[in-house]
Amino acid sequence: MTNKIFIFLFFLCLIFPINIVAQSFTSPSYQIQWGNFNMTGGKKTSATFILTDSVGQNTPGKFTNTGFVIKSGFQYAYDLYQPFSFKIDNLDLDFGHLVPQVGSTQTNIITITTPSSHGYDILSSENHPLLTSNFSTTIPDTTCDNGTCNQSTSAVWTDSTKYGFGFNAIGINSSGVVTDIGTSNFFIDDTYYRQFANLQASETPQVFMSETKPVKDHSAKITYKINISPYQSSGFYQNSINFIAIPKY
Repeated sequence: MTNKIFIFLFFLCLIFPINIVAQSFTSPSYQIQWGNFNMTGGKKTSATFILTDSVGQNTPGKFTNTGFVIKSGFQYAYDLYQPFSFKIDNLDLDFGHLVPQVGSTQTNIITITTPSSHGYDILSSENHPLLTSNFSTTIPDTTCDNGTCNQSTSAVWTDSTKYGFGFNAIGINSSGVVTDIGTSNFFIDDTYYRQFANLQASETPQVFMSETKPVKDHSAKITYKINISPYQSSGFYQNSINFIAIPKY
């Protein structure tokens, strides 16, 4: 039996408008607009140090209280000079011939970089469960060993008599060593799987990787797993997987 999954990648960047009250100075030859004026502010570097400062600005610094954090001062606003990016190393996964009750897996790696912000969310979904080309037969989405995993909850899936299609995500470093960074809140380890949200059934894409600070080249290995019963109809099965990366501001 041949089964192929096509992976498509989508980006979504949300920018929320805010109202800013700025000081403005004009003359016949110039116009200056800025939030305030001070002696100096920004990021300074040399061979031996890095300094961020706000000199002359009213009440610079970091202020915290229950429910909020205020970072006031230009040392919190300088650009990290790294654009938002999201990439995936393989867009076409071919499972080949499947053997009943023997879980078959394929993997690819996603990598994200965010600018100065509050991190990111990555969401996933599928256009529909794995279907034959004539849409007559499906491989259902997994419910894992105990029947409790779904599009938003993961669970252990190691039982060869539990059938379906699902995925796992594990944070890794540039050498491929497991770090769990970004994914530990969604998958405890590589035995935990869950479903893709099914757009055909009007399910909402779900977050499966997230962080709350700027990152550079943070990666996760995505493992796709199929396990079929001895009675699964033969055929060419396929679907499309969607990833949506959203920066936090």
